[in-house]
Amino acid sequence: MNKKSMEYPYFDMYSKDDSNIAFERWTDCRSVGMHQHGYYELLFVGRGSCRHMYNGTETLLIQGDAVIVTEHQPHGFSLHGETLIYNCQFQLDSLEQIVAEELRTGEPFLNICDVCQQEDVQTWQDRLNERENYYQDSQLHVGYELNSNKQGVIHLSPMEFSFVNSVLQHGIEEQESPGSFHALMKQKYLEVILLELKKAMMRQNEKYRVCSKANQKIIAEVLMYIEKHLDETLDFNVVAQEYSFSPNHFRKLFKEITGLSPVSYINRLRIVRACEYMQKDKMTIHEAAEKVGIYDFNYFSRLFKKIMGCSPSGMQSG
Repeated sequence: MNKKSMEYPYFDMYSKDDSNIAFERWTDCRSVGMHQHGYYELLFVGRGSCRHMYNGTETLLIQGDAVIVTEHQPHGFSLHGETLIYNCQFQLDSLEQIVAEELRTGEPFLNICDVCQQEDVQTWQDRLNERENYYQDSQLHVGYELNSNKQGVIHLSPMEFSFVNSVLQHGIEEQESPGSFHALMKQKYLEVILLELKKAMMRQNEKYRVCSKANQKIIAEVLMYIEKHLDETLDFNVVAQEYSFSPNHFRKLFKEITGLSPVSYINRLRIVRACEYMQKDKMTIHEAAEKVGIYDFNYFSRLFKKIMGCSPSGMQSG
């Protein structure tokens, strides 16, 4: 274990019982400084956004994003406004053996690349300072997207989000009001959630793998172009022509690599950037919307609520 990581405090499980599984609903807007624990933890964003420090990087998680934090690895996060985070804390041996083996095999699910052991882990403030530099250089969200990969973030589809969110609600109810077969119910709920996330991650990675390196490079260039022209009207048919792709083939390729259609991707990026403008620069909702190229306030509000799960005013209140 990295020597510097030893400096971070260890947190106990939220509510320990014979199951060695705990479901927690977190809505506090305060930051949770860098810490570690001797168990696995699933973070799932049910509403709003969360800045997450993990594996030597910082990324922004929004509604429908999930990440598994492994044992003894430092992480920390901060919430904003009307944000809801679900935490599932567990020991791997608390799962049925066949499930634990399935989660460990094939795709790296519970064992993502450990950047923390390869380099010194910077302090929370060091990383925040680094983020400020990204922001000033207009590289912030490109960095966030890359860091999502380093953190092993899983982006759920609307259908997957609805299912996982529902099962989490049952887990919370079982945690707060134990009933018959309390430990077994929590175990089964968690196993279903983890297997669903593993399936989503495998799909996410498979779409990326089938694309050639040349096509991956093209889409990376397009993402950088989107980043630099986020406040402008972008015609993806024109972008496709520049790379000698038909519009349909370009959209298919874009979705295979990013998991989103070009329009969905730019909408997500605009809303994420608007959140940063409101939270960091203290811009008004109207100012943030115009800064990302959305001049229809009603449309901005509808899009914001669809992507973040809460209103812009609710996010700004944090």
